[in-house]
Amino acid sequence: MSEDTVQKFNDEQSFNDFIKNNEYVVIFFTTTWCGPSKLISPKFIKLSKNHPEVKFVKLDVDDMSEVAQTYGVTTLPAFRFLHSSVVVDEFIGANPNELVKSVEKLSELAKAD
Repeated sequence: MSEDTVQKFNDEQSFNDFIKNNEYVVIFFTTTWCGPSKLISPKFIKLSKNHPEVKFVKLDVDDMSEVAQTYGVTTLPAFRFLHSSVVVDEFIGANPNELVKSVEKLSELAKAD
């Protein structure tokens, strides 16, 4: 499954610029070795294709540890949902139902604007 609707970053400045320039963002904190992250990744990609009003970001915490610390990520996978750079929702774990619910909630906010 293609990830062309999911942004990836290797440096903190590019990530911060992206967050500042996009009002509704979902961040998926993961690593290449995290089994639960691999399980939920296809659902994350599918949601990114179905909700173009929201920007989707996948960050490898091994490469972006400072960003993970900034967002208080200590367990993987972790998700943060941002509106105007502010976390409005979050959860940890590979729970597809929770992911769908949280993305749809952020999507409704975006559509209402």
